[in-house]
Amino acid sequence: MACVRASEVCWFGFEGGLFGGCLGFGRGVGCLCDYMFLPLLNSSFEPGRAREVVEGVVDVDLRNIARAELFYFTGRAEECCEITRGYLSSRVIELRLSACILYGYSNLTLGNVAAAKRGMEGIQSCLKLAMKKKVPADVYASCLLAGYVGAVLLHLPTDGMPAFGEYSRMLPEGLRLFATYVMAHHTYLNG
Repeated sequence: MACVRASEVCWFGFEGGLFGGCLGFGRGVGCLCDYMFLPLLNSSFEPGRAREVVEGVVDVDLRNIARAELFYFTGRAEECCEITRGYLSSRVIELRLSACILYGYSNLTLGNVAAAKRGMEGIQSCLKLAMKKKVPADVYASCLLAGYVGAVLLHLPTDGMPAFGEYSRMLPEGLRLFATYVMAHHTYLNG
């Protein structure tokens, strides 16, 4: 069976919008390539083998995002920004969220405040749109996690954001572990 790219499948039935691709993790007619938020963070591998995991990702877009993650986590912020810049307006929400977080935090590392702000604003834009549209619960959970990551790790307020607890169980295991860290930090900040 051939692998159908998620961007070729329109889950919501309209072509031009932000959510024009297959939003779920494998849902949608013919959607055989699962997109996920922060794919490298959501994988497991032995120390020293991250590059092999990245190169083993079949889908080119997911591989690019995983490569950007690897660059970010190995101190190569400029390379991370180069890759993610092209995904900041992706129609596939998981790619866009991943790009916005990586682009935002990489630009903070580089001292590019305006570019970092653009990444964080992209996260908020996706979250607001997901809150308005009826999206699958696991996609909403990814958007909500991205919103909390964009706020909590920068010690910004999360006022007005929906509670995350009930949605965390809808994330894949790697993201649930990351979400636990983010929410523990949130609890610490709020006393």
